[in-house]
Amino acid sequence: MRSHVWAAVAIFFATACASHTTIPDSDRVRLERTLPGRTFYLRHSMYLGPFWSDAGKRFLSDVVPGEIPWVVNPAGEPMDPGAPTAVIPAGTRVRIVKLELPTGYAVTMRNPFLPRYNPWLYLEVAGQPRDPSPVMILRNDLGSQAEILAEIDRFLSKDDLSPILGALAPEIRTAVGEKRLVAGMSASEVAMAWGWPERRKLSSSPDGKREEWIWPSSRRHAVIVGDRLLSWEGEGAQVDAGKP
Repeated sequence: MRSHVWAAVAIFFATACASHTTIPDSDRVRLERTLPGRTFYLRHSMYLGPFWSDAGKRFLSDVVPGEIPWVVNPAGEPMDPGAPTAVIPAGTRVRIVKLELPTGYAVTMRNPFLPRYNPWLYLEVAGQPRDPSPVMILRNDLGSQAEILAEIDRFLSKDDLSPILGALAPEIRTAVGEKRLVAGMSASEVAMAWGWPERRKLSSSPDGKREEWIWPSSRRHAVIVGDRLLSWEGEGAQVDAGKP
């Protein structure tokens, strides 16, 4: 009986809570029908760890957890989701379980101290338990089916990346799988290891195009000259492999 009462209350508040997605209903329905069950491969090595206080989910992220202030407390201070417990290597096969957009109902049902206003992409990750469910967080400014698909494509490849990874030098392949940088990496190898930067500054140099990559919160920087990693500052997250 209590469950029925709670469901009725949730529906009531959902109707009063504005949707935080501008994606048209027609696009939302198509995405919800066509994405589940599709297989992809991780473009970048990703951290897997706590989903803040929600023990039923795990956070899958290409950047260091906590670099992006997905959640803030009532005092306006960013809340760290927690130390990652594993690194999932680039090229790992994943399957989409569902896409959950921040509709009025979804936002109402989510814990206030989670990134409740963002789309959540639920995944099955090869070699990892299905429960708790790995979840990727997408940007909250996506306004169409095309933008959602483009954002997913930034992280997930339709094609098996085994041939590309297999062609890497052993030292580079190991570093990518551990989310580490190694001097001399190409720009694409840097991205496979550390994920896409938040910003890029381009300039010229006697040795070729110079790129400065800057990740969220400006805690990590890398300088790539002539498509070769020259230097970097900062490091990845410390993985707490002792936690489940």
